[in-house]
Amino acid sequence: MRMILVRPRAWWFNKVPLSVTLVLLLLDGRRFSLGALAVITLVVLTVCAAGNYGYALNDLFDVEEDARLGRNNRAAGMPRLRMWAVIAASALCAEVCATVAAGRAGALLTLLELCLPLAYSVPPVRIKERAWLGIAADALAAHVYPAVLVLMAVTHWTVRPVTSVLAIAVVVWATAAGVRNILSHQLNTAEQDRKAGLRTVVHDLGNARLERGIVAGVLPIEVGAFGGAMIACNAGPVVWAFVALYLMYEAFKTCTGRFRVTVFRSGGQPYVPFIEESFYKAWGPLVFALDAARVDPVYLLVIPSYIALFRPHLRAEMSRLRAVVTTIRIKRATEPCGRSSGES
Repeated sequence: MRMILVRPRAWWFNKVPLSVTLVLLLLDGRRFSLGALAVITLVVLTVCAAGNYGYALNDLFDVEEDARLGRNNRAAGMPRLRMWAVIAASALCAEVCATVAAGRAGALLTLLELCLPLAYSVPPVRIKERAWLGIAADALAAHVYPAVLVLMAVTHWTVRPVTSVLAIAVVVWATAAGVRNILSHQLNTAEQDRKAGLRTVVHDLGNARLERGIVAGVLPIEVGAFGGAMIACNAGPVVWAFVALYLMYEAFKTCTGRFRVTVFRSGGQPYVPFIEESFYKAWGPLVFALDAARVDPVYLLVIPSYIALFRPHLRAEMSRLRAVVTTIRIKRATEPCGRSSGES
């Protein structure tokens, strides 16, 4: 298995959770069925195969660049023919799973998706070196494609109808999340890219300007669109109660000034709400499964399954939660008791 998986942690822990979150949101309010099981299983398998395909292609054509930077590259220690075999097998697996998941439409969509990493990584096109065109290709392949596949799959298996409002909200959310994700990655690797001779939009706009653009422009669109998708899906009371708690949680981490994030800068910076994707990667699947269990308790089985499969996200979030609790205790301990000196 190790011979055919290329950077599995990258696509398993970063791409799959968002798809699982979206699937569970769309399943919320519906009884668990064979169709629901098929959708979540086939979408995950397709995203894994497409992710493996994209990373394999990228590694194959980044051998020299990664060597200059001292980065690990799977293709550097593997014959090119074997690497191409991995790429072909991953593409075939993605096509088969997508076809079963969403029929001919899913197969055609996946065929178009498989063209994006080719254009992104392979010379002479290699649009990863073409600023905003590369940003668009990455966002479409890594985020918009899985989201649209989910919409097609729930329709194909008649799990739920997809209204135009829901479809627009999901596509806008996926687009904004994809753009934010790749821009954040480029901000974090700006110095490495410069050493490798790769010019990105970070070098054109500057780090500070791009960070402001993400926080003030892209992030609000992403959060608003996902909220719109939850409204369009008629999310239940468990979801909205959690949303209220999560907003307070994020506000506390932002306002105290004691928390930092490394999404934009490897050295860290003051906390930026919603930027860590904790809602999608840690809390979302658990909350949506719990809310869906109001209609069908079978969804409760998703919770231990997700915890077991994506344990690092839950561990990281538990660590953050403990830090928040500790901070609250410290603040309470250092606050005056509220009684004046003349009070008995």
